[in-house]
Amino acid sequence: MSNDEDARSQQAGLPRILVIESNPGYRSVISHVVEIAGGRWDSVSEIEQGRKLLDGTRFDLVIIGVGAESRIEPEVLKEVRALAQAPLIILDETYSGALETFEAGAEQILPKPFVPDALIGAIKVELRGPSPSSLVPLATRIELGGLVFDAERRVVLRGKTDVRFTKREWEVLSFFLASPNQYFRAEEILAQTWGTDASAEQLRTYITRMRQKLSPFAAWCNLVTEKGRGYCLVLEGHPNKQ
Repeated sequence: MSNDEDARSQQAGLPRILVIESNPGYRSVISHVVEIAGGRWDSVSEIEQGRKLLDGTRFDLVIIGVGAESRIEPEVLKEVRALAQAPLIILDETYSGALETFEAGAEQILPKPFVPDALIGAIKVELRGPSPSSLVPLATRIELGGLVFDAERRVVLRGKTDVRFTKREWEVLSFFLASPNQYFRAEEILAQTWGTDASAEQLRTYITRMRQKLSPFAAWCNLVTEKGRGYCLVLEGHPNKQ
């Protein structure tokens, strides 16, 4: 096999990532970061071009850059996520509408301009996927502290009130549910959920959003942070409460 053929063979075995970014400078940088993270890329400038590529081509990950002048409606993101059937990373210049973006199917949102190392870590986390050996197992449906945690639908509910979580949020929530009312440092949580490629800053962002989602259940459940101790899921009335 020639060197060119060997290189093509190795390239074909790499994860395939679609980059959608209207700014040519950003598009070039993101594509380079994809290579550093161990992937091969296809890049387009418009969301419609990306949708056409996704219709019939399998990608392992989709990265979309969003600018102040190029907002993408949540419904469009939902369609892209459904077409891709793969994780979605958003690079957002304004970070506005973050909750709607997550609800539309984004696994991660990074600020733009972005730190290359942060994007490399995000790509590696999404390409690796959940590790059965490291993730804390959680029954399909359990009841704790007056709440129902439905892992199959990734929903927390009480009565007629229910709140949905993303896959990555539920991985963290599962960890806390295995040991409620106990404090854990960020590195302990990451080691058992997303792995060491993720950062404490990423975890902090997710914890903040999860705390907001759990706010309707504040009388029964709180996700708290204490300096020097870390993070804790406090379940009212649970026997392990400290």
